[in-house]
Amino acid sequence: MAAEPTRHDDVHLTLFLTHDCNLRCDYCYGGAKSRRHMSLATARRALELALARTSARLHLVFFGGEPLLRWRTLTVVAEEALVRTRKAGIELRPTVTTNGTLLTAARIAWLREHGFVVAVSCDGVRAAHDAHRTGPGGRSSHARTAGGLRRALEAGVPVRTVLVLDPADVDLLPESLSWLHSLGAVDFVVNPNWHADWTPEALRARWERAYAAAADLWVAAFREGRPFWLSFLDDKVSTHLKGGYTPAERCDLGRRNLVVAPSGRLYPCDRLVGEDRDERFVLGDVSSGPVPERVAELVRRTCALPPDCLECVVAPRCRNRCACANLALTGTVETPSETLCFHEQLAIRTADAAAAVLFGERNPAFLRRHYPEAQVRASTRR
Repeated sequence: MAAEPTRHDDVHLTLFLTHDCNLRCDYCYGGAKSRRHMSLATARRALELALARTSARLHLVFFGGEPLLRWRTLTVVAEEALVRTRKAGIELRPTVTTNGTLLTAARIAWLREHGFVVAVSCDGVRAAHDAHRTGPGGRSSHARTAGGLRRALEAGVPVRTVLVLDPADVDLLPESLSWLHSLGAVDFVVNPNWHADWTPEALRARWERAYAAAADLWVAAFREGRPFWLSFLDDKVSTHLKGGYTPAERCDLGRRNLVVAPSGRLYPCDRLVGEDRDERFVLGDVSSGPVPERVAELVRRTCALPPDCLECVVAPRCRNRCACANLALTGTVETPSETLCFHEQLAIRTADAAAAVLFGERNPAFLRRHYPEAQVRASTRR
């Protein structure tokens, strides 16, 4: 008899609804686009698998390709998940990651009604966005993505804006953040394109200037009472306060995360699905669940601190154990690269300097976000 799966407070279920997309972004880690879609039967089996593993919360993420191309599948699965989780007393937190071009007013209303967070991939101003995120034939996608983003923000849907940073547009990061903030966006995830060559010294100097200028915008927004969340700053401030990333925040590698390809095969991370042709990272399938030995082997390879990091004082605050970044940069999941090291030290240095300014000013919004206890103590002394 098969052993009962281990239950966790939080389980993340990511459904790759399709390998297809209406854009042709040149840095996409999903590989060649094709009309291979997830069936409802596969999605339902995946939901069953996830519900058997969670005791408190289910994070349900719809991904692709472009998941809004499979709108009916998305809505049916989300509604079934809502019914199932309510019956089981489990909190459901749904998210969809989209390029924004298919976000109509009707779809946004449905997503808002069903409690979704909408993650929109938009690289910022047109010059940055269209450098890589174009439609078939190289057509601009900026106006369509910006239109969907605006509609979602105006409708009051929680929006997370995901920017991919590339050497070609790194200088435009501050301008892009400023423009997106002017639209009402307040939650930014900046993901460097780890497949690009970041080694030239002149490029790294530009990267440093871009992060410093972004930090200036972040500080100014707090001072103006219109703060925004910026991943490479807020994450690092948080790690300073906690003494590093907690075990739950590091690469999960299939222990609590279930990433499901359209075929029904399971992967440890959305970045490792690709075209679903690489057997190295397949952990099992939705019919039988993850194979414990495969999960254990991947965890063994990646969860120990790399030897070169043992003497580094910022190692606990570094993403040195990010399997997908390591794979992109060095070809192995367990070995971090010098480029990742440069980025993490840059992010920590920039975050610490910006946070020191706001803490020194006792900025109320900054204290509420990162030092709530200090904010409470200050209010009781008034």
